[in-house]
Amino acid sequence: MTKALANIPDLPGVYEMLDAKGAILYVGKAKRLNRRVFSYTRVSALCLRLQRMVSKIHSVQYTVTHNELEALLLELHKIQKKKPPFNILLKEGRALAYLTLSAHPFPALTAKRTNFIEGEKIFGPFLNRDLLETTKTYIYKAFQLRSCSDRVFSARKRPCLQYYIKSCSAPCVQKITVSEYKKAVDGALQILKGKSDALENSLLQDMKSASAQHLYEKAALLRDRLRWIHQAKTTQSVTHIPKEDVDVVAGVFAHGVTCLQLCCFRQGMNYGGQHFFFPGTTEPEVSEVLSEFIRQFYFHMKPPKEFVVSHVCSPDVVETLQHLHQVTVKITHLPQEEAQLNILAHANLNARHALQQYVQAKEEVDVLVQRMKTTFELNTVPRCIEVYDNSHVQGHHSCAGMVSFEDGLWQPKNSKILFMGKTVGNDHALLKEMLIRRFSRALPHPDLLLVDGGIGHVSSAYATLCDLNLQHIDVLGIAKGPQHRDGQETFYRKNQPPVQFSDTDPLLHFLQRLRNKAHQYVIQAYRRTHRRSMVRSIFEQLPGIGPVRQQKLRCIFQDTEALKNASLEDLKAIPGFSKKLAEKVYNFLNTLDS
Repeated sequence: MTKALANIPDLPGVYEMLDAKGAILYVGKAKRLNRRVFSYTRVSALCLRLQRMVSKIHSVQYTVTHNELEALLLELHKIQKKKPPFNILLKEGRALAYLTLSAHPFPALTAKRTNFIEGEKIFGPFLNRDLLETTKTYIYKAFQLRSCSDRVFSARKRPCLQYYIKSCSAPCVQKITVSEYKKAVDGALQILKGKSDALENSLLQDMKSASAQHLYEKAALLRDRLRWIHQAKTTQSVTHIPKEDVDVVAGVFAHGVTCLQLCCFRQGMNYGGQHFFFPGTTEPEVSEVLSEFIRQFYFHMKPPKEFVVSHVCSPDVVETLQHLHQVTVKITHLPQEEAQLNILAHANLNARHALQQYVQAKEEVDVLVQRMKTTFELNTVPRCIEVYDNSHVQGHHSCAGMVSFEDGLWQPKNSKILFMGKTVGNDHALLKEMLIRRFSRALPHPDLLLVDGGIGHVSSAYATLCDLNLQHIDVLGIAKGPQHRDGQETFYRKNQPPVQFSDTDPLLHFLQRLRNKAHQYVIQAYRRTHRRSMVRSIFEQLPGIGPVRQQKLRCIFQDTEALKNASLEDLKAIPGFSKKLAEKVYNFLNTLDS
C-alpha cells in the first residue's frame, strides 16, 4: 500500500482494495484520495473489521471523479454491484410490498411489489407483510372491493366465491352500481390515509338511524362495517403516529452485532417495521452502519420527507438521497416533538428485543453445532450445512435439491434445485448427480452434508465425494422411523453405529428443522413442475420443437389425436423437419402410447 501511495493523486475519487487474487475487499470514496488511502497505514487506529481487511490487501485501484458527490454516487453503485466483503452491506431481500387501487371504474385493491401501472393509487411500502395482509382483509370485509385482475373481471359471467363470503360486492355482474362502489372506494381511501374518524362517525349515525326505522338488516351491515374499520385501525400498534411521512431508524449494539430497526409511517398510517442485523461491527461504528443502511436501502426506493434517527448520520446521506431521487430530505437526530420521541422510543425498544433474540438464537446454535461435532465425531464444527433431498412420483418430474444453512439460518441464494425430468426413480442416482453438479461449481465447500435417507444414501454420497476427491467433507444421514413420524429418526455415519435421540432433545429438533426446510423446498419445486406439466399439451412436450415448429404442427394436425396417429413419413414431409428430428418426435409419440 505504501508503494501505491506514490501514484495516488490528491483528488476526489473512489478506491478499491484488492487481495492477491484480484478480488475486491473494500470500496471507499474520498475527497482527497491520497490522504484517505494513507490513513489505512495507521492500522492501530482502525476498527477490527478494517484491520482484518488491511492484512489481506495486495493492491489498490482508484478512479478519479470530478467532485465529491460524483465519488459518493460511484462508491454506492460499486458497493451495490460488487458486494465487497469488508463493506457494511445491506442483505438483499424481497422487494417491499404496496397496496394499490387500480385506475378502473370499479377499482381493484391488490398487493404489489413491482410493475405499477400509471394512474394507480399506491400506498406503502409495508415493511411487515402480515400487516399488509391484515389491512387488506379488513378493507375487503368492510367495503367489499374486488381483488381480481381486469382480465378476470371482464370475463366473469356470475359472482365468484368472494361475493358469497361477503368479501366482494360483485361489480363484475352488476350487483352494485358505479356510484355505490365509488362510495366504498372513498371509504377505503380514508382508511389507507389514516383519516377514518369522520367516516366512523357518519356510519355510526347511519346505523342508529336505520335501527330507529326498524331497518335492522341495514343496521347490522353498518355495525359489521364499523367493526372491520375498527379492527383495521387497531393494527396501528403505535400511539401518537405522526401525520407526515416519516421513517424511523433506531440502532443498538451488543455482542459484536448492530441491529437497526426501521419503522415506516405514511399519511398518518403505521406501515410496519423490520429489523436488520450487521454482525462483525463495533459500537463506535453504529453511526456509520446507520448511514450506510439509509444510503443502500433507499438506493432504488423513494425516501420520505423526514428521517428520525437514533445516531448522528453522515452529512453526505442527505446529499446522496436528494441527488438520486430529486426530493428534499431532512434527517432529525434529536426530535423535539412528542410524536417523534414516542416512535423513536418504540423503535429503540423493538431493536433491543430483536437483538436479544438474535444473540440468544446464535448462542443456542453455537452450543448445538459443538455438540454435533462431538456426538457424530465430525472433522470440523458444522457451521455450514447443506441438506440434500429429492422428490418424484415413479420417476416422473424428478427433482433433487440442495438447501444451504449458515449457523442454522437458511441461505436461499445458495440453495439449488436440479430438475431431471423422467428418471428411473433411483434416489441414489439422483443424489449422485446432484452432488456431481453441485461440486462442479466454484462454490465454497460445506462443513457437513445432511442427507435425507439411511445408510444406503450415506454410502452413495460418501462414494461420490471420494470420486471427487472430497472425502474430507462429513456426511450424515437422517432416516425416519418405520411409521415416518417425527421423533423416531435414526442418524447414520459411515463406519459408525446409528444414533437416536429422545423426542425432546434440542439437537434432534434442530436437525429436524433443517430436514423439514429442505423437504419443503424440494416438494414445492416438484409441485410447480407437475402443475405446469398438467396444463402442457403434447405439442409443447415434443423434444427439439420450439414455438415456430409447434405452430407448424398445429396447422397440419388439428388435434393431439391426429398428431399421435402421424406416421414417420408424415413427419419427415413437414417443411423444416430433418430425418433425425422426425425420428425423435416419432419415437416420443410412441412412448406416450406405451
